[in-house]
Amino acid sequence: MKALVLNDIADIKLCEVPIPEPGRGEVLLKVEACGICSSDYNRIYVDGAHQMPLIPGHEFVGTVTELGPGVREELLGKRAAVYPLLPCRQCDSCMREEYELCGHYDYFGTRRDGGFAEYVTVPVFNLVLIPEEMNSLDAVICEPAAVCSHAVRLSGLQHGDIAVVIGTGTMAYLTALIAKIRGAGKVIVIGHSTEKVKRISKACDHVVNAKIWDPEEAVHTLTVGHMADVVYECVGSSESLAYAIAVAGEQTKIVGVGEPDGDITIGQNLYWKLLRKEIQFRGLWNSGYNSGKNDWTRIISYIKEGLIDPGEIVSNTFPLEKYEEAIGMLRGEQDHMKIVFVPTGNEEPEAPEK
Repeated sequence: MKALVLNDIADIKLCEVPIPEPGRGEVLLKVEACGICSSDYNRIYVDGAHQMPLIPGHEFVGTVTELGPGVREELLGKRAAVYPLLPCRQCDSCMREEYELCGHYDYFGTRRDGGFAEYVTVPVFNLVLIPEEMNSLDAVICEPAAVCSHAVRLSGLQHGDIAVVIGTGTMAYLTALIAKIRGAGKVIVIGHSTEKVKRISKACDHVVNAKIWDPEEAVHTLTVGHMADVVYECVGSSESLAYAIAVAGEQTKIVGVGEPDGDITIGQNLYWKLLRKEIQFRGLWNSGYNSGKNDWTRIISYIKEGLIDPGEIVSNTFPLEKYEEAIGMLRGEQDHMKIVFVPTGNEEPEAPEK
């Protein structure tokens, strides 16, 4: 099969590799779509992976084509998204089904081979079955959307709250949209990119271009002095964290969603504001995936109900052969939202017949 293999930092190539065989409790999944995350860019060109050679990719969807020992027959031919974290199932966090807090986890695309390939083996535990009528390019946003769903849940958003989202990328778009779906009274997005500011306006009530209007002044004006009840920081930089603190009100909860590219620092005056306004900061890096709180099934229901339109989020598709162009677009000037590999070579896969 074809796969993108990361041999070392900045050394990624399209290779022919053996199709993996599913072990006990696993299935072989034919990958139909795999999203490219900004963390993939850093992993490939900046930091490297935990082990190399490695096939990256953790946002993938596909069809079950082969069953390993002990897997029930009815899964054959089913289509599924994949929860990318493989918990140890033994630590205290796992015993509470808080798998995102597992300290001994495995992970597709970072610690084991992922979805930048035509096939991948997946434990049954990690399969999130999707409706037969759902297109793969719709289902491929489940992973990032589930993380954003988790962020909104952790923020304790209440009906009518004022939510501010820092950033204009895919995670910011999805977070703003999910906050609106869950009852935010007003959603304000703050960003820099003119083109993305235009795009994200569909997911919120107000968009502030921080190059033109000071974020603190803007939020003060748009909320008549109330400021934000919850803030979602979806960039991961010192500047974006400064914006998040600046727009916060009393006892506001800031949720960190963006992954940092380097050290993050804040000024003394902002730190004083954290103290005197009793502002809370809460981090996250993954989604909830358990019997009681499952962000994945919630996102699938939002897509089915038309509350999330993946067509507004998936902006570009590429076959694996065009990986340099696809991955390079993440750091280029061209406007984009979610970029997706379609390993089958079909850039616009049809929804399967019912």
